[in-house]
Amino acid sequence: MPAKQLMPTVHENLSCEILLTNSCNMSCDYCIAKNIPGPTMSRETGRKAIDMFVYLAEGGKYIEFTFTGGEPLIDFLLLKDLADYAEERACEAGMQVHFVLKTNGTILNRDIINFMRTHCIRVVVSIDGILPVHDKHRRTLGGEGTHDVVSRNLLALLQNQISCVASVTVHPDSSKMVLESVRYLHGLGVDQIDIGPAYGTVIWTDTYNLNLVQSLVDVANYMREVNNKGCRIDVGPLYRESEHVGDILSERWGCHAASTNLAFLPNGQVTGCSALAMLVSRFPELVLGDVFDGLDQPAIDHLLQLAQAGYEDRPTCQECQAATNCTGGCLAINYSTSGFPLAPPDVYCQTISSIPEAWRRAWTGHDVHR
Repeated sequence: MPAKQLMPTVHENLSCEILLTNSCNMSCDYCIAKNIPGPTMSRETGRKAIDMFVYLAEGGKYIEFTFTGGEPLIDFLLLKDLADYAEERACEAGMQVHFVLKTNGTILNRDIINFMRTHCIRVVVSIDGILPVHDKHRRTLGGEGTHDVVSRNLLALLQNQISCVASVTVHPDSSKMVLESVRYLHGLGVDQIDIGPAYGTVIWTDTYNLNLVQSLVDVANYMREVNNKGCRIDVGPLYRESEHVGDILSERWGCHAASTNLAFLPNGQVTGCSALAMLVSRFPELVLGDVFDGLDQPAIDHLLQLAQAGYEDRPTCQECQAATNCTGGCLAINYSTSGFPLAPPDVYCQTISSIPEAWRRAWTGHDVHR
């Protein structure tokens, strides 16, 4: 077993992301995960990953396993086996276990629905909204659109009382149409939606950045309208409990990669989170070891130094008026856009800067105090 220097402080909440496969039945043109190394994860590798993380998480109260990929439902039998094993190991260790499944939403049947209900799995479905937006970039390997099947499957999950989040990736060319997509998803019955810009494979110009900022304002107005009617909608990054308002982050920098979170690649390699896992072919220094030979402490120390770098190490942040509502940007986004982990791209900075005003629009009049 690896040494426990990775998590020197006992944390209550710990997260483990397992990338079951690098295979996918879709060919989304903005996908940043196309170069994930390794074949589909073996049962042995998956169980070793779970064993390693449970061991490292000893003393925690809550442990969350997120299954992702590639498309994790391509190997549903492996997913079932590892979920059962993770539940067993976490219970043996005295931790409460939670599961998340990230899927493209194209694969669903009764067995999968029953599995999700049995394990109380929270499902994150990638759907970019209205048909013209979704089908422009999210197509099958054969080039066919997937909007109809994903919408149908998302509706089936909701009808079966499966907890669902719709994950909307905004391509620059759809930066003006975010509100239409939010309206569509809310019309399906989705009340929790995550909005995030595509990164690493696209170019965001100043015009596109401004479009996205205006779209957040439009979404905020829609959220206020819906919630004032007594209905419910919560849209990230404008969540009611958003940390990007009220200077909550004024003394906080960095992220939880390699501290309370680890990700395991299909070949058994370990890195700080699934977003970083998608970049290891370009940045091999992000690999922290593997489930067979253990962890590499110098690599861990290096990643922790980056993940937890403070204000003095972030020159871009020192000049930013929104620094107190931001932790310095996502390492993966920074790496994939600038090649430098502590330099966030303009689209990230402008989006974060716009959140406080948009958030006030969304939640004014709802007894919110910050």
